[in-house]
Amino acid sequence: MTRQTVTVSHTVHVNRSPEEVFDYTQDYSTRMDWDPTVKSAQVLSVEPRRVKVVMQGIGPLVIEYKLFRRGERTSAAFNDVGSRLISAGGGSWDYAGRDGGTDWTETSTLELRNGLVGRLFAPILRRNMATHTRKAMEKAKTIMESAPKSPASANS
Repeated sequence: MTRQTVTVSHTVHVNRSPEEVFDYTQDYSTRMDWDPTVKSAQVLSVEPRRVKVVMQGIGPLVIEYKLFRRGERTSAAFNDVGSRLISAGGGSWDYAGRDGGTDWTETSTLELRNGLVGRLFAPILRRNMATHTRKAMEKAKTIMESAPKSPASANS
């Protein structure tokens, strides 16, 4: 039986440097301010970077970073997923400088447990993921752009 996956990707342009966007979006102490799907987050370790989160609609999981390059890119795997529907997942975030700001791209993939249920549920999950991702990223953009620029970026 083939595994069923759902992938969504979205990009927003933020009028902040790649480092500022990276620092804000990778700070789990403020993650719930802009991403309502994250119900709680606890950094388990820094090297390797591992974060235990509880996600709306999924439950608990551990995000294990495979790549963590400040101002450039992250990639991570979702492990120990406590969902009856989702078995695993992962994603990447890219931060590309453009026109004095940053094109921030988030790509997320979830793997569904049951082939038949997964095939039936995948279109709904894809639509929900896309909507939640877009709304969360737009909220983060609004928060970042309304904050004063850091001294280092104000001089650039």
